[in-house]
Amino acid sequence: MALPNGINCAGEAPSVSGGKLRISNIPLGSVALASVGTNTADVVQLWVTDIWVPVNRFIKTIGVLQGGTAGTDKILVAVYNSAGALIASSALAGVSLNSSANTFLELSLALDGAGAAVTGVQLYGPGQYYIAVQGNGTAAGAIQTVNAPYLDICANSVTAGVFGTLPATIAVPITFTANKAPVVYVY
Repeated sequence: MALPNGINCAGEAPSVSGGKLRISNIPLGSVALASVGTNTADVVQLWVTDIWVPVNRFIKTIGVLQGGTAGTDKILVAVYNSAGALIASSALAGVSLNSSANTFLELSLALDGAGAAVTGVQLYGPGQYYIAVQGNGTAAGAIQTVNAPYLDICANSVTAGVFGTLPATIAVPITFTANKAPVVYVY
């Protein structure tokens, strides 16, 4: 039986896990990344956006769009389930922005919700998850955020006063708040 184009690109059996597909919170397409959203200072809080996972996926990485003046502040990322429970995060020490404006910085998932070392996390689709980004600075333009409602994404921020400290649970956003959704993808 012949498989549709793309399903068997690595010569392996198809998998509902999703292959190489990157799932983003907003469609990116072929646009100049500088025009996506608003340059936003990465003050210490959790910038939270939802992401729709259409099929079961094991993810290892979260990409965050750096702003137009990305400096050397540090950021970290986290994944929360639909009930707002922390299920995974990058290293709590964070990763420095790479000073490369309007590019994606990729962070590896390193911890589960209890703080144990992991190399990724299983997401079950179809389902809604929440990606959170936390920065340690006040640099203007450190990250890009979505400035206008886009395809019904939910976004808001959660007060988190100490960099590297993630709440075990959050109140997930159920509406869109301008300039609170980081531009992200998972894979």
